[in-house]
Amino acid sequence: MKIDKRGSWYKFVFSKEDLDTPGDPGSHIRYNKRRLTNKEFSEHWGKWVLLGESEEFEELAEKLDPYVESRQISCIKYDRFPQEWFDLDQCVMCVYCDDRQRDEVLEILSQFGVKMKAWSYEREVIEKWLPGGLHLERWIEKAKLSEKDAETLRRESKQRYKKFFDNPDELCSGWAQ
Repeated sequence: MKIDKRGSWYKFVFSKEDLDTPGDPGSHIRYNKRRLTNKEFSEHWGKWVLLGESEEFEELAEKLDPYVESRQISCIKYDRFPQEWFDLDQCVMCVYCDDRQRDEVLEILSQFGVKMKAWSYEREVIEKWLPGGLHLERWIEKAKLSEKDAETLRRESKQRYKKFFDNPDELCSGWAQ
């Protein structure tokens, strides 16, 4: 089911079953019908990253929705517009899954003509959003934050991702929470 919240940078596709568990934001983070722990998330969770036009992704999201509903694909996130702060002129779509099923997900994507893609682990994304990481530092630079605000943002970022390093056996609730 597509989630298109006004004002959000992204559009999402989640299964209705996952949306029916609002108190559990990580219900889609599974492998073989079992929730992943933070440690398993760090080791196995990732995404196929696609570049394209917003209109293409709207169509592809509709086609992939049945695979999300059946949980063959965990969830999807895609841009409304290109991410200018990343100096991109195309939109990004992320098709999430456990790496132990990434070949099956790639096969699904290939059925719909997807050719240009890259695999990325979420642990790599987390590292890029930690202090000194490529994404966080680029964000700070593009936003022209003062050094004081930049340091505050770095501390908040470190705190946000701390749970993965300190609580490896806890069920994962997603890194953006």
